[in-house]
Amino acid sequence: MIISADDFGKSELANRNTLKLAEEGKLNRVSVMTDGDFSHEELKRLVGTGVKLDIHLHLGNRLEDREKVMESFIKRSIIFLSNYLFGIFSQKRAEKEWENQITEFIKIAGRIPDGINAHRYDHFFPIYFPVAAKLAKKFQIERIRFGKIIQAGKNGLTSGILNFFWKRNRVKILNSDLKSFSFCVNLDWIENFSEFLKNPPPGETELVCHPERKEEFDIIKKYF
Repeated sequence: MIISADDFGKSELANRNTLKLAEEGKLNRVSVMTDGDFSHEELKRLVGTGVKLDIHLHLGNRLEDREKVMESFIKRSIIFLSNYLFGIFSQKRAEKEWENQITEFIKIAGRIPDGINAHRYDHFFPIYFPVAAKLAKKFQIERIRFGKIIQAGKNGLTSGILNFFWKRNRVKILNSDLKSFSFCVNLDWIENFSEFLKNPPPGETELVCHPERKEEFDIIKKYF
């Protein structure tokens, strides 16, 4: 089980809880938002833990308040399609934004990211996966979050659609030099975590958590 924490830089609470878990050796990877709110000292502490540092890409100018997390996949899909239809989410613009974010990551961290993933799995969308793969090759980033999506009891629509996208892009990643863990699941998709651990997937599984959420923070503290 590869424990990945997303959204470092999202808030003071996210940073504090992520650092607690990382310094206790409970995390393997942390995704950093390059335009997030974190200090040089916080980043230095994170680097000092030895966790892998991934870049958490996102597409700007959404028709949403980023402080108000919209859990409904239908609502998020409407936002996505609306922005795309308005021309905000063109491949060209996505490539430009994401390339700038990777460049900024290298500037502040002093190294290339250990891996790539994206806010709300934008890189899973078939029109954006080639962009993420192209940038990974350009910057010599070896790993991308693209494990087979596990449907674990909650948020079935979200995981189902992402799994469909995974199937659409599977051949592309197999034909590339990119590495990915075999499976991927969000902690908040799992109905009963103790039962999930009794019958884990048959391969390396990336468990994605958001430490600013108390329930997820507590689960990682307890089980790992």
